[in-house]
Amino acid sequence: MQADPFENSPRQNSFNNNYGRQQNINNTEQVPVAGYASEQPNNPLHRTRPHSQAHGHPHNNTQGQQSANIEMANNQHYQGQNQDNDSGNERDYTMFPVYSKRAALQFKLSETRKSQGRNFSFDTIMIEGAVRINPNDNNDKRYDWSKKLSVQIMLTELPVVIAVFLGITSSCQFMNHGQNKDKGFNFERQEDGLFASVFHKGGSMAVKMDWPTTLNIGHFMLAQYTSNFAGLGSDIILRNINRMCQDMIACNKFPVKTQQRK
Repeated sequence: MQADPFENSPRQNSFNNNYGRQQNINNTEQVPVAGYASEQPNNPLHRTRPHSQAHGHPHNNTQGQQSANIEMANNQHYQGQNQDNDSGNERDYTMFPVYSKRAALQFKLSETRKSQGRNFSFDTIMIEGAVRINPNDNNDKRYDWSKKLSVQIMLTELPVVIAVFLGITSSCQFMNHGQNKDKGFNFERQEDGLFASVFHKGGSMAVKMDWPTTLNIGHFMLAQYTSNFAGLGSDIILRNINRMCQDMIACNKFPVKTQQRK
């Protein structure tokens, strides 16, 4: 049995993704996502709105109060709409892109579909792949995202993927995704980085990540996975993932990547 790599790690300060999300909800000033410019000065939610002023004349008091009430109602409605839009934009643009000579992959926040009869979903990760339009032209950095390949990591698969990205185990592979069961993905730790690939019946899209990028995406996935379990910190979840991997390997059920790449 493998030694527990987290046995001697400090556990006083565990990461709680739910706590972070609650802070984001209460904080009106959002932190810009890496790689994207902040547009907060142009956001009406961050601008001070003028207040209605009721003059000292008695006949204007009622009119001034009515104007203030109307403005308050409109402002609340407007803010509610923008909060919904901001939440959607945060999910759309919070991602990690990785580029190679012939393809690119994006790791994005996602949610599982609500099953029939169930009014809830789980937080997970979506992998999107695209081929480079002109791979032989060094000046052409375009990728054909109009024909992207999307594969969602299932909730039962996500802890295994996290284990590979964070070095608990060496590789994994999952198949039978998509409506036609012809999609899949695999990850493998190699000497100089992590090899990542998404594939379908028509071909594959692969990239090579350096170790800092691998670690960052691993933490990104862990934060998303942790958000599904209120009250659990990342240290406990990592220890449980490590034990799960040991059990799966012991019973020969771990989904190791086939045809290991040299």
